[in-house]
Amino acid sequence: MPSAIAKKALQNKAITKKQYDKLPEKLLDKVASHNLELQKKARKNPAKGGTKEVHKKMGKQKGKPGRPKAGSTVKVKK
Repeated sequence: MPSAIAKKALQNKAITKKQYDKLPEKLLDKVASHNLELQKKARKNPAKGGTKEVHKKMGKQKGKPGRPKAGSTVKVKK
């Protein structure tokens, strides 16, 4: 009979029904407790990517191919 930890993990979708049915008790408890800990540590919201910097070519370089050189203007998108 699986423990309360395994039942809780199954309810929280930390383990699958197939794992719950087929794994031996000790291994199931270990996997369930590990996966529940990982769920606790998981972020609630995805991490912000920070501000996106876009370099724009200015003057003579504007029509040329390739990456912007030093001195190009930097626009920060939020």
